[in-house]
Amino acid sequence: MSKSRYPGIERLSSGRYRVRVTWIDPKTSKKKDQKQVIAAANMAEANSKRELLRAELLSSGATPRQRLRLGEYASSWMRGKIPTLKPSTRDKYAGMLDRHILPALGDFYVDAISPQDVILWRDAQHAKASTVNSRLRVLRALLRDAQADLGLPRDPCARVRTLPENPPVGNRLKPEDLQRVLAYLREHEPDWYPLFLTMALTGARFGEVSALRWDDIDEDANVIWIRRSQWQGRVGTTKTGKVRDVPLPPPLKTVLKQHRQRLVRKQALGLSEGLLFPSRVGTHRRNASLRKPLERALKAAGVADRFTLHGFRRTWNNLLRQVASGAITRSMIGHETEEMFLHYSHIERDEKQSAVERALALVDGRKVEDRVEGSQPGDDARNVSRRQTTRND
Repeated sequence: MSKSRYPGIERLSSGRYRVRVTWIDPKTSKKKDQKQVIAAANMAEANSKRELLRAELLSSGATPRQRLRLGEYASSWMRGKIPTLKPSTRDKYAGMLDRHILPALGDFYVDAISPQDVILWRDAQHAKASTVNSRLRVLRALLRDAQADLGLPRDPCARVRTLPENPPVGNRLKPEDLQRVLAYLREHEPDWYPLFLTMALTGARFGEVSALRWDDIDEDANVIWIRRSQWQGRVGTTKTGKVRDVPLPPPLKTVLKQHRQRLVRKQALGLSEGLLFPSRVGTHRRNASLRKPLERALKAAGVADRFTLHGFRRTWNNLLRQVASGAITRSMIGHETEEMFLHYSHIERDEKQSAVERALALVDGRKVEDRVEGSQPGDDARNVSRRQTTRND
């Protein structure tokens, strides 16, 4: 018999041809081959039949799939996610991938990762349960998308459970503690006081309050429009993607007017751009800049328990729950899903204003009627501050 000029094809003495088909096994990444004797009129026809045989083998379930390591897939995954994620979420995902997920699993082929691999990784994390679960949720989202994108037969995270967490406690103030914290800020941190008071009286997130502009303040309607949020200077939509309005009570209205007058007198940077709370260099404030004044206020007020900026939102939310329906609370706080938004969209502003007055009355320790009467424009600065403090809950 003589060898063919076609690689992998050999003409036999019988006049038939032996063809060799090679491919890469997707499970092992090793080369495999199969030989078969076929009838053909010439080498060209034998080559054509070999290609048909290769196609049959590939379509019969031996189709080689491009194998990607988790680190390679994660890079393309993040590029696709970036346009859809808020800046804070994007930074969180990138940090968890770079520091906690890819160092351990990045070299694994995605299709080779097993549930046991995920469990071993989870149990090797040296962090509290809530932190580990946050990392696991990012890995779960990554591998769920990988299953769909790469046509994998299973998701290795599907049956991996999160760690049990202790129920969240604290991070909210009692009414009397809130009064003391705000009183300290008013007396000793006047530059920071308007921002803290706005957070306390609206329950809005820091990113939303720090992104406020003066045209978001509607003094005629006595409302503040929450239209956007910012993270480290990058402005985007609110967390829910919805615009909402919250009541602007008289005490906060007074403080914001005084705040604007101070900015104008100082010709503060950022005022011309319309920022309500510009930093010293005229940019959006970052949450880290508020930590020290808040720590000083908590210490002066005798608050030893953990309390963060987000605690103002939790405190206010807790007060609203005591005096208003869930519908009113959600519409003001901005917790609604799409369905909730549609369901609660009928809530009127006077209902929200009434809820605010009642929440303030809880902090002030007076009847609602007395609390409303005490909000007249002629009140002295101390009483205004006290009511503002109350509103912060």
